[in-house]
Amino acid sequence: MAINLQKGGDKHSIDLQKSSGSLSIHANLNWLQEAPEKGFFAMFKKNTQADLDLGCMYEMLDGSIGVIQPLGNSFGSKSQSPFIYLDKDDRSGAANDGENMFVFKPELVKRIMFFAMIYEGATDFISVKSSMFFKISNGEEVTLTLDNAGTNKMFCSAALITNNNGKLEIQKETRYFDGHEEADKFYGFGFRWQAGSKD
Repeated sequence: MAINLQKGGDKHSIDLQKSSGSLSIHANLNWLQEAPEKGFFAMFKKNTQADLDLGCMYEMLDGSIGVIQPLGNSFGSKSQSPFIYLDKDDRSGAANDGENMFVFKPELVKRIMFFAMIYEGATDFISVKSSMFFKISNGEEVTLTLDNAGTNKMFCSAALITNNNGKLEIQKETRYFDGHEEADKFYGFGFRWQAGSKD
């Protein structure tokens, strides 16, 4: 079953208690990349391919919080808390499967805010056609596009998953911010931020 969340605030609910066995969630970020210029003069032009990052801010039921993202090489873990794992950093958009994050034990999660961030190569999401989908191990799929982008905003909170008494709700957010810290203030995770970069 495929569900398309069209507007900010649209949501889809999954009942963990009705699932046989433990569920897992696969989140994917993908974007379209313009074809690079060819010819002699192309070598003198700066590479402007957009580098988008998939990440999340999470809060577990035990109160622990954290951030998973390529920035700072925080890729999470498959086998220990928080059981959230980011597979790679696709710096060019060339990977057919984009960037993928896996939530192996969503029953332990209180909330996860999935975000996309433009690291370089674009000034905002208007010029970058990006989308996100969630595949749940029970066969359900939820898709959303990062549309209605704000000018010169490099950070998009794409979706919010919350655990409400054994029901997971996936809600389309698509709110745009200047960066991590501004988004954190809105959602109230309470991190201490400092500048970071990729190796």
